[in-house]
Amino acid sequence: MSAIGARVDTVKPFGPFLNPEVEALFDSARYLVLAASVDGNNSAAPFLCRRDGPTLVFMCWRGARIAAQIAINPLVQAVILGNSPADPKTAALEVTGHCHTIRDRSERERIAHLLLSDFEAGHLANYAVFRLLPTRLALVDPLGASVHRSQRVANYELTDTREAMTAVEGFMRLWIRAIRAPFFTAAIIPVILGGAVAWAGMARLGTEQAFSWPLMLWCLLGSILAAAGTNLVNDYGDDETGADDPNEATGNPFTGGSRTIQLGLAAPWKIFAAGLGCFVLMGLVGLHINALIAGAPLAPSPLFLFGLAGATLGIAYTVGPFRLSYRGYGELAVALGFGPVILLGTLYVLTHAAKIETPWTVGVLAALPVSVFVLLILWINQFQDAGADSASGKRTWVVRLAEKSTGVDFTLPFRVYVVLNVMGFGFVAVIVVLGFFVPALGTPFAALALLAVPLFVRAQKLGATWVKQWASRIDSPDERRRLFFSLLPVNALTISIHAVAGILLAVGYIISGYAAL
Repeated sequence: MSAIGARVDTVKPFGPFLNPEVEALFDSARYLVLAASVDGNNSAAPFLCRRDGPTLVFMCWRGARIAAQIAINPLVQAVILGNSPADPKTAALEVTGHCHTIRDRSERERIAHLLLSDFEAGHLANYAVFRLLPTRLALVDPLGASVHRSQRVANYELTDTREAMTAVEGFMRLWIRAIRAPFFTAAIIPVILGGAVAWAGMARLGTEQAFSWPLMLWCLLGSILAAAGTNLVNDYGDDETGADDPNEATGNPFTGGSRTIQLGLAAPWKIFAAGLGCFVLMGLVGLHINALIAGAPLAPSPLFLFGLAGATLGIAYTVGPFRLSYRGYGELAVALGFGPVILLGTLYVLTHAAKIETPWTVGVLAALPVSVFVLLILWINQFQDAGADSASGKRTWVVRLAEKSTGVDFTLPFRVYVVLNVMGFGFVAVIVVLGFFVPALGTPFAALALLAVPLFVRAQKLGATWVKQWASRIDSPDERRRLFFSLLPVNALTISIHAVAGILLAVGYIISGYAAL
């Protein structure tokens, strides 16, 4: 709920209007044109509306630009057009206020049927439902001149403190969305796993007390900054080529980037500058870590190679002369950047600080499963992006494998998805087997990561059903849009596979370290 968020599922009347004409127009409201603004980017759109007590209710497609802007800045202005919006003789009612997003399902259904009596409840998930709480009302003529003095609505007026809280909350929501914070697991898991491998190695040598938690946290911060920078620069690059513009799955939290630029939430240059800023901060964190482990920020160290590799892969993914993701190298870049680069970098920092030899081979083996699983997050997310990617010349491997002369067929890309999952768990099995026969390279406790297999089985079942549905309903744009959202459970399960398998693999290494004590 917004910072302005007094709960208004049950609204209180604020008494009669000062002007009967205002009361009549407010009561008969059927159409409104609503305007919102974020960071100087303005939007306006017409909506069906109804009076609901002393408030107005309306709904819109959840992927709409104005819906995203209201989520960031709920302070809006609207004009109620009444029953005959085309009548030039009819005065309009100007409403200034703030919007409250209604989340209660029964209340959402009630309002949807209030707006459209024949609305199908099954489609409600695709819409955002709002309540507009007025703070000021004014009658205006067709030329915008005030018909009488405006009327304040004290019940819903905001204090300066609440307005400030709303602005701060909106700022935080915008940038959490822009950096795609929910996807930071891709950057966190390899650091945790690298730390676990380092600790296990120290435990086998009896030097586990040398493990440095502060260094681990610094590595985690650097990795998160690299992920944030990559996501921001990625959004900027895809906006330059128009890759995110025609995306049919707008409103989908897993694909199409953050859409902060397309939805008018931030200017492109700000997104790009923020991305570069994240990489600069990552560099500063790296220099600080190097000073801690090598004695000086610029002391010769392999850490520079890891930092340079991470920044290069993150920026070149969608920006610059290479645009790796547009040439079919994006999948490899993600697998390397969020696998060996981060894990081995963390492993080197922690073992070098503990003055023990870095077990590079062990680190590479541990990185293989998470590299595949993080690649799979990108792979399955590209299903919803395929149409937009193809139109903008972004030749991902999902696009290459799905394009047919008769249209788009996801059968082969999904088979690759299944094979890659099997490969990822196969790498886990290799680590387990090595743990029995070559304990210095693996651990039998890595078998814990196989507990994530049921998640893959569920994803495979849902995905196979989805592919068949797509093949039978591909000709309907509305059905395609609905199907994109029905793939969301597979998107979510794929993220869970990466997170659960990665954490359990780390736990396996830690247990092996305790077993060696």
